Amino acid sequence: MKEKKFNILMLMQLFFAILVMVISIYVKVTENYYLFPFMFVLMGVMFLIIGLREYKRTKNLLWGGFFLCTALFILFVAIQGILINNV
Repeated sequence: MKEKKFNILMLMQLFFAILVMVISIYVKVTENYYLFPFMFVLMGVMFLIIGLREYKRTKNLLWGGFFLCTALFILFVAIQGILINNV
């Protein structure tokens, strides 16, 4: 059986996933929804890394492009939320 290697993209994805989970649990427990846009930024970066990993793994733009477009949309929504909350 082939052993999985941990590369830098996988470790970064794991790091951002843990950060998103910690922030979402904090938001749920404290009901302080001010951190939602920042959680979305981290989630967008995580989806960007997933898209890069899929493209690197398959050399096919189908799923990698899907994750990249999803990441761009999430980042757009997060930046819009940050700008609207700070105005």
